[in-house]
Amino acid sequence: MMPRRHLDIEALRAFACIVDSAGFSAAAAQLGRTQSAVSLQIKRLEQVLGQTLLQRVQGRVEGPTAEGAALLAYARQILRLNDEAYATVAQDAEIGTLRIGLPEELMESVFPAVMPHFRTLYPRLRLTLHADTSQALQQALAAGSLDVALYKHCGDSAPADSEVLWQEPLAWMAGSAYRDSLSAPDEAGRPLALFGENCVFRLAISAALARAGQAWSLAYTGHSVTGLSHAVRCGLGITALPESLLGPEMAKITQFGGHSLPSLPPARLLAAYAPGIPATAARRFTEMIGEAMGKRTGQ
Repeated sequence: MMPRRHLDIEALRAFACIVDSAGFSAAAAQLGRTQSAVSLQIKRLEQVLGQTLLQRVQGRVEGPTAEGAALLAYARQILRLNDEAYATVAQDAEIGTLRIGLPEELMESVFPAVMPHFRTLYPRLRLTLHADTSQALQQALAAGSLDVALYKHCGDSAPADSEVLWQEPLAWMAGSAYRDSLSAPDEAGRPLALFGENCVFRLAISAALARAGQAWSLAYTGHSVTGLSHAVRCGLGITALPESLLGPEMAKITQFGGHSLPSLPPARLLAAYAPGIPATAARRFTEMIGEAMGKRTGQ
């Protein structure tokens, strides 16, 4: 009879967390463990499998190896089934209130697909939601008003105390009917359709244009993806959004009036937890949001 071989589920959780956060220290902080303990878990996991799972370059994690990528797919399934089985069967399944903050656009996109399944897994858990800007959500989390904050981030790297749920390019967009007729900007600059002043997308766009020395003017401002998309389709102005939000009658552009538009940082959806979190339900909710983002873009 072949010997039984078992994978340590907590080592799998640590492995997935390291890949998602791109580092041992960030993963250790999220898991509430020391970096040396997490490193030991990965070392033992690699010894059990006889494979190197992570690409390390000068002490940094560059991502999973080919073998690590194969294991990661299984690890996510194992962790999901483990957490769902516990939540469904355990007598002390979570009861109480989970306070979640998230961007408004998630309410228009992936949240409706996530909520029915989450309710099935945690029927006794009361969920309260607060939609706001990323800055306001981070402040609410720090003030103790939220248990989990899902917020947008644009920059070269994610904060160490956060978990990356999704990342994709931030792209310039125009109405399809106006893409080929964008004339050179006047003295007021490029007409833009943007979210409110504290939106991280707006801050990233204005910073990129400032670095490039390109003037701009505000042609539309609002809080919903739907309203902003209509403004772009109608030719009121151009915008920049995550590629997954490229809607009908909208097209990606790289130039305006014969001049190249500046490059933009990637857009990320991050999760941050209050002290004592993540509980099983909180982590499962954020995982489901990340999975739904992937399904929406076919990745």
